[in-house]
Parts: sequence; C-alpha cells; structure tokens
Amino acid sequence: MLPDVDILYLCNFDEHNISTDNEIVNKLWSAEWSLVNQDICKEILATGLETEPLLELIKKYTDDEQALEKIRHIAITSFLTFCNQNWSPHPENKDLNEYFGTEWPSNIDIKAKMQRDSEPIYVNILHPELLYFVTQIFTALFSVKQNLLHLWWCFRSKVAHQRALEDTSATLYSELELMMAKLTNELQSLQDKPRLSILLNLEIAQAYLIYGRVQKVEEYLLKARDLAGLKLELTGILGKRTKFQQTALPQLALSSVLDANVDRPSAQESHGDSELPPEVELQDDVRLDKIQYNEEIRTANLPSLEQTLCLLTIQYLQKSQPKDDLTTEELQAYIQAILSQDKGPWSTRAAALLIRCKLEATHKRTVERAMLQCETIVNDKAGVAPTSRLSYLWASGLQPAWTWRQQLADLYLSLGLVKAALEHYLALQLWEDVIVCYTCLQLRHKAAEIIRQQIEIEPTVKLYCLLGDATDDVSCFEKAWEFSNHKSSRAQRHWGNFLFDHKKYEECIPHFEKSVEINSIQEGVWLRLGYAALMTDNWELSAKAYRRYTYLQPNSFEAWNNLAKVYVQQGDKKRAYRALIEALRFNYDNWKLWENVIIVSMDTGHFEDVIRGVHRVLDIQRKFDDVEVLTLLTRAIVQDAKDADGHGAARLRKRVLELFGRITSIHQNKPELWQLYSDISPTYLLKAQRLLKAYKGFTQSGKWNDSPEICQKVIELAQSLLDYSLKARQEVEDKDKLQADQQLSSARLTGQAVIRAVEKQDWPETRDNLEKLKEMFSNVTEYMKSIV
Repeated sequence: MLPDVDILYLCNFDEHNISTDNEIVNKLWSAEWSLVNQDICKEILATGLETEPLLELIKKYTDDEQALEKIRHIAITSFLTFCNQNWSPHPENKDLNEYFGTEWPSNIDIKAKMQRDSEPIYVNILHPELLYFVTQIFTALFSVKQNLLHLWWCFRSKVAHQRALEDTSATLYSELELMMAKLTNELQSLQDKPRLSILLNLEIAQAYLIYGRVQKVEEYLLKARDLAGLKLELTGILGKRTKFQQTALPQLALSSVLDANVDRPSAQESHGDSELPPEVELQDDVRLDKIQYNEEIRTANLPSLEQTLCLLTIQYLQKSQPKDDLTTEELQAYIQAILSQDKGPWSTRAAALLIRCKLEATHKRTVERAMLQCETIVNDKAGVAPTSRLSYLWASGLQPAWTWRQQLADLYLSLGLVKAALEHYLALQLWEDVIVCYTCLQLRHKAAEIIRQQIEIEPTVKLYCLLGDATDDVSCFEKAWEFSNHKSSRAQRHWGNFLFDHKKYEECIPHFEKSVEINSIQEGVWLRLGYAALMTDNWELSAKAYRRYTYLQPNSFEAWNNLAKVYVQQGDKKRAYRALIEALRFNYDNWKLWENVIIVSMDTGHFEDVIRGVHRVLDIQRKFDDVEVLTLLTRAIVQDAKDADGHGAARLRKRVLELFGRITSIHQNKPELWQLYSDISPTYLLKAQRLLKAYKGFTQSGKWNDSPEICQKVIELAQSLLDYSLKARQEVEDKDKLQADQQLSSARLTGQAVIRAVEKQDWPETRDNLEKLKEMFSNVTEYMKSIV
C-alpha cells in the first residue's frame, strides 16, 4: 500500500489545492525547491557520494523517521530542480555551491561518474551533478528502506540518467529492467488507486520505449488503457482537406470513448491552471488548418492521463510502424485528439506538438507551420510554472529542452537555411551536424578546424572520432581509442563505420565486435556487423549479429530477411522460414520478400504459404512465372506429399487450381504454365483443353521445329494431348459428348500438324518419339472412325 502522503511525495502535480499539514509536501507542491536542510546535505556530500559510505550514513538515520524524511526531501527537491533546469527553454542561472550550501567535492569527476558503458553524457545537460547526487541518494534510500516511493523515484532518476547519455547503455538497461520488474509486482498494491496505477504503467512503457522494446511498450500501454477504460478507434469519415475542395472524400479520424463506470477527474480538475504551449495555425493558400468533417467525430473530453495515454500510443506507433503516408495519417489523427482538448498536462501537449512538427517537416505545405511551431516552443518565455512544466513529465517521454532547439535546427537545415541551422548546432556543440552543414556549404575543412580547436580546449573521445569523420583520417580513430584507455565503444564504432563505408567488410568486423563487447545495446553496430559478416560469408557471426539486432529492434524487415538468408546459407531452412514470416509482419508489400518466402516455404513444406505468397506477388507485381517453384508445387499436389505439419498436399488442389487460373489469365502464352495447369486438372477433358493452350504457346512463333529440343517437347506434349483427349471421349458423360468430340478432333489435327512439321526436319533425336506419336495418331484416327 502507498499512503496518501506518499502519493503527494511523488510530485505528479495533478491537483490544484492540496491540503496537508506536511510542510515538506507543501514546499514540494509550491515549487519551493531550495535545500533548507543543508547540514544533512553537507554530510551527504562529505561521503563523496560513494555507495558504501552513503549507505552507512543513511543507515545511521534508520530509526530517525524525521531525518530520513529530510534526506528524501533533499533528493526529491534536487531532482525536481534538475528537471526544471533541463526541461525549460530558458532556465535560470544556478550556482550549485550556493544551492548545496557547500562546495561540490573536487574529487568527484562528474563526467566519469555519469558515463555508462563508455557512453558519455550530452554536453548540453545542465548541472549533471544534481542528477548524480539524487541517483546515488535514491539508490541508497531504496537499499535501506525498500518501499514503492523510494523505488519509483530511483526508477525515475535512472530513466533521466539514460536520457542524459549520448546512446543507450546495456548496464543501465539491466538496472532498469530489474526495477521495472519490481514496479510491476507493486502494481498489485495499487489496485485501489487506479489513476496511480495507470501513471506507473505509462512511466514503465516510456522507459521501454527508449530502448525500442515495442512489445513491452504495447503490453503496458494496453494495461493502462484497460485501467483507464479508454477506447481509441481509427475510422473513415467524409471530409474536406483543402479550401477549394468541392467533393468530400474519406478522411481518417480518431474516435474516443470513455467507460462511464470508471471514476476519473477531468482535465479541468487536474490541470485547469496549466498554461499550455500555443498551437500555431496553418496559414496555407490551399490546405485547411484542420480537416472539415461532414459529420461530428465521436470524441470524449479526455482527462489528463488519457491524453498522455493517447500520446504514448503515438510514440509507440512511431517506433513500431513503418514510416509511410498511412502511418503519418494515423499519427495526425491521434495528435489532433490531444490538441483538440482545452486543458491538459503541459508536457503532453508540448510533446504532441513537437511530434507534429517532425511529421509536417516532410511536406511543402506544412513545413513552414512546423518551423513556426517549433520556434514558438523553443522561444517560449511565458514563464510556465515549474509544477505545470513537470506534471506527468516522466509519463510523457518529453525530451530535454536542448533537443527542441536541435529539432528547430534540423528544420532550418531541411528548408535550406544552412547558416541558421549551423548557428544552433554550434551553440549546442553538435559537431556531427556541424560537419553536415559545412559540407553543404562546401567548407568541410572548416569543420575540421573547429573540431581541432575544441580538442585543444578539452580533448574527448567523441571529438577525435568526429575529426576522423571530417578528415577521413583513420589515425584519429586510433587516437580516440588510445585516449579512452581502450574502453570506448564510440571509438571502435566510428573506426568500424569508416571501414564499412569504404566497403572494407573484413577489416571492419573486429572493430564492430569490440564496440558491442563494450556496450552490447548498440542496434546500428549489430546491424552493420551482421551485414559485413554476410558479405564475407561469415555465416555464424552474421546470424549472431542479426539475431541480436532483431532482439533489440524486432520491427526491421530487412534484418529478418537477411537473417533468413544467413540461415539458408547454413542449411537451416526451418529457421529461415520463421525469420521470413517475422519479416512479413513489418513489410507486407515487398514483392522480393514474398519471393523469398515462396522459395523457402516450398523447401520446408509450407505449401499454403507458397500459395499465399504467389497470390501476394501477383497483387503487387501483376505477374509471377517462376516455373521451377510452380513445378514443385504441382508435383507436391499430384504426389500428395506431406507438408510441414504432416498433412497431405492433395487437399490444396482446389486452391492451386484457382491460383493457376489467375496466373494463366495473366501469362496466357507461357506453355510451361499451361502444362502444369493441365497436370493438376481433375478431368481428362480439362487436362486436354489446357494442353492445347500449351501447344499454341510453344508453336506461336512458327519456328519451333528449328530446334530439336523444342521438337522433343512438342512431340511429348502432342502424345499427352492425344492420350487425354482419347480418354476424355471414352469416359465422357452424354451431356459433355459434343465438347469431347470437338476436343478429340482438335487433338487429332494438332497431332497431324506436329507429325508433318517434324518429318520435314527429320532430326535424329526425334525419330523414336515421332514413331510413338504416329502410332497414337493412328489409334485416335481408328477410334474416331469407330464412333461415327
């Protein structure tokens, strides 16, 4: 159970007028985040924030609840101060020594302490000392007194730590995974507090989202939706998108329904006094600001948590769905559902607007609004209350404020405003983007100069790596590796990337292997390692790399497809089949992928998938004439071969006949296809009719008898044609007698034409078969005389 006062200690800032006698809670909720207990603060800093001395200090106060409360207050206040500084576009100047009431210990190298798996913190993170300070305290507090409050704050601080790093850390992920398992167990104790349970599910989902664990995100998202009683459904409604549109066309819209049996506060009750970032109106000559629907959309007034749930759905779809126009339309519908609300959490609204900016940056009619909207958020000096800014911050997944400025610079660059973008990149010390800008301005040497100047001021692994990228000098990567004392995954990553880009696949492999050995959660490195190993026929390594990548990023169809290719090379076609089926989940419209599925499914006995695959290729490509595959499929049907599940393939005859009907309607003059169609036809009459089509395909050029090989094929076909036509007439029912007579007559004439044409050429290779054909021709002729 979480006591009510502890809920207030979580600082969700989703109530207006809290009434409590607890002075600390009152200060936290009124944004009075100064450290008044500076004596204890000095004691904490005196430990050097080392784990053991800090634990000893807190254990000393185990029986003193007031002292523990003061320590907790110090940690929460410091964390809120850190978040307020880093999530405000215009933070106040803050002197940390003055804030702590004592000097920050000179023996704490904050950059080294915050680094994980050789991944450093971003230079734009303000006061990382505060984050390290609170992370150590919360970890120690939870070790001494294990309760949900300490665990939740410890979890939040670790997530903030990951957001402060330049790349994901495997070590931090392991720590977070353990915490999330404990928090999930604690959900049971929150059954009587469903709103808090929803919030916890959202925060856990956001943590998994950082690492791209989309299946886990979906799990917690659905849990939160069920608890909230929220139903979101995309639907098509007629409407107009442009100012001059006369006819309403189907438009995508989001309908939302709230379960009436669930008790929930409205957005006005929880966040009525929050100042929301202003939405910039679309000023376009053609496109309307919002779609004008012909009928009213069924939308509920979403409370704050439900708005944040809607935002998480957007973020989940961004991670899990391919980037195409349909996904963009879906995302816009969800975003509009959030923006249409009058009140809500500031962080949720800001995150939704920034996502819309990214989506609109790719379209010429909306890119200007995207830029203006981003400028509005970056330059916002409205003085939003800190408690409003931080309310639901950890559930919204909103990135720190410096990334908003980076997004604005990216927009400038996409609009061709290179110098404006460069100015922002330089201010943010985003040297990779600086290199891109100078390359656009044809001043690449200038980028190298600036990086060298920065190295002279303070050398770092990253700067040496970027100098190597800017100059194509491999010795820079060696310097970066040496500078890190052989501990930097970045140095090996850049080194490997340089060799990979120059197609030196054999040479780049050891560097990629070393990089993932240091930090095993680098998706891009695993992907490149898999490809490099694939190109050098190192199947074992390639399979290992692609398996790891698909674990980290399961929604990449290319990776699954390449993994299947590796399995085929290893002779493990069953695993290749499973990998390809996974690939289809993420790209259903790639005909090359479907062709791979068809081939591997044929080899593994998944005949139904072969049929499904051929139909899909026909849908996409409007053609399919792989005779080899269709021959194998036909043979499996005729011989009633066992499929992968041990069932006979003959049961699929009807579906294969439908498939051949579709194929032959497209490839009408492909004789091999008509022959196969004939082989699986159920009656002799149909077999004969389809063989006649095959004969026409072989002989339509008029030069078929110039080749002894084709002559042999035509003679054999004519033999089968006469045989089937004869049997069809012998077994025919009265109602089909006329049709059978016509078919037999056509077959006889065809046989006669083949005999005459082949006799003219007199190929030695065809003499024996020609005699057999003549004998069959005579039998048919005699039979026809007998039935007249």
